[in-house]
Amino acid sequence: MSRNMTATVSGAKKGRLVALAMVAFLLVAGIYFLVAPTRESKQLEQSLIDQFGWANEYTPLLDGSVAAPRLAAFIRVRQAVQPACLGFQGFLDDLIALEEIEHDPDMAATEKASKGIETFKSMFTMSSKMLALVETRNKALLAEGMGLGEYFHIYMAAYSEQLANESNLQYADMEEAHISQRARDEFSQILGNHLHALEGGDHDASGGRLIAELQKQIDDLNNGSHPPPWASGLPDSTRKSLEESKKQLADLYCSGVVKIELQQKNRGFNFDG
Repeated sequence: MSRNMTATVSGAKKGRLVALAMVAFLLVAGIYFLVAPTRESKQLEQSLIDQFGWANEYTPLLDGSVAAPRLAAFIRVRQAVQPACLGFQGFLDDLIALEEIEHDPDMAATEKASKGIETFKSMFTMSSKMLALVETRNKALLAEGMGLGEYFHIYMAAYSEQLANESNLQYADMEEAHISQRARDEFSQILGNHLHALEGGDHDASGGRLIAELQKQIDDLNNGSHPPPWASGLPDSTRKSLEESKKQLADLYCSGVVKIELQQKNRGFNFDG
């Protein structure tokens, strides 16, 4: 083998090694920048759990209402998460645009490729946008002295109409637009706590109606047909306590991001560092 050819082969090998080193660096850097924020986010959420317990341990007020100060706190949390919600919706919009580009018969192949690459790039921001939403929610909850269980309970009631209509909106085909099975199970347990508390004490006729409504809602959540929460209507006491803020609450709903908004850390994971 000539000296020039040897140098060429050596240079090619060196180039491949540099490329592999760059790939390895990017992979390690990507893992670090994903795992580190995740750890911080989970530690923040653990602080919520330490103070207020797991979501499924929450018991609502006996009469089913949402106290005005707690509703005001919920609204402030909703206001805090709006920028992060809109950021994640932007990611969902990019996914929809990518599908539209792919099926557009009038768009040139080169233009499709260019727009597809730009949309693909935005997909790398998905994890950071999701983390930003959950972390913002948790920080706001800590600031307001509200646990995840109370937040989930008010969320399901305040947005019962919007959740029922989610299948008709632009993000209907996105998994993130719908309540996860875990969130359904957690909510069912919260209602079970409420039901148990009511059944264990004295109650009047309105309490008897509320018991029946809670039992029906629990049955609906657990029957496997996956109807939205409170599809048959909110209990009167809950509805009345939300009525005055109904428009403000509706304006703060974030379509397409329901699953992320109700996300929480798994039991048994330790992120103490």
